[in-house]
Order: sequence, then structure tokens, then C-alpha cells
Amino acid sequence: MKHNQKVTCEIEGIKITDARISINKDGTPYICQNEKKGAHADYKLGYSYSWMLYKDFTDSSVTNLCPLEKDWDTLQIGDEIERRHEKRTVLGVCGRVIFLSWLGDKDHYYSGYTKEQLIEDEYTIVRDTPPIIEITLQDIADLKGVDVKSIKII
Repeated sequence: MKHNQKVTCEIEGIKITDARISINKDGTPYICQNEKKGAHADYKLGYSYSWMLYKDFTDSSVTNLCPLEKDWDTLQIGDEIERRHEKRTVLGVCGRVIFLSWLGDKDHYYSGYTKEQLIEDEYTIVRDTPPIIEITLQDIADLKGVDVKSIKII
């Protein structure tokens, strides 16, 4: 992860949906957010609170720490990139080199490229699509504690 990167997580069971990573000059990372008070970061990036992490971005009180947006600097094993609807899977990242799979074969190595080469070759990052949630009027009524006949869709 990198400084000022948007993330989501849970801190001591509290879901945090609006947060950013701040990294102090000594390399200590923090989750800056408005929900849970913790250790003080040098730069809270406009948020009220910060929560200190170990340098490997872990903490026993923090779960599900995820970057909100993928970019070329945060690609991880299993991410996908594509060019002209042909997808390759990231098999590994070492320094500046991104190792890719064969087309349609997530288990076999094809080649390694820098992000600059991939961008120049017009590759793009495949973004996660949010799941579609189906909900009925009865589900909404149950959530609101009202009779289903009293719900009006506008």
C-alpha cells in the first residue's frame, strides 16, 4: 500500500468505509479515518483519527484491510489485466516487474513486464464489479419494521 491510498477495513469490529493510508517519515503506516481513535500519525490527511499499523500493514485489531481502488502500484497476485478483452492474471510482483500468465491460463507463466511497458501496450486493470443484491419489498418491510403495503416505490 502507499501513502494517501484509499482503503476500507474493520478496526476492533467497527466497519470503516472512508479511510486513507498515511505513512510517516520513519515508514510507520497508519489508517486515517473518522471512527476510531488510536495512535497519532504525523499526517492525518484531513481525518480526525489515525490507527497505527506494523510496517507490514498488519495489526491484531485490524481486519479486512483492502485498497479501495486498484492501480499499477498496488497490483497483487490474482489481479487481472486486459488488452482488447484478452485477460492475463498477475502471478507475482517483484520490485518493478509484474509477472503475467498466459491468456486464459491462470497457472502458467507467460512473461514479466514493468508497469510502464504494460501501460504503453494499452493494458488496463480489470476492476472488481460489485455483486448484485436482490431484495424484495418484504425484505425492505422487515428491515424497516413496517407492513409491506405501506411501502411506496418512487
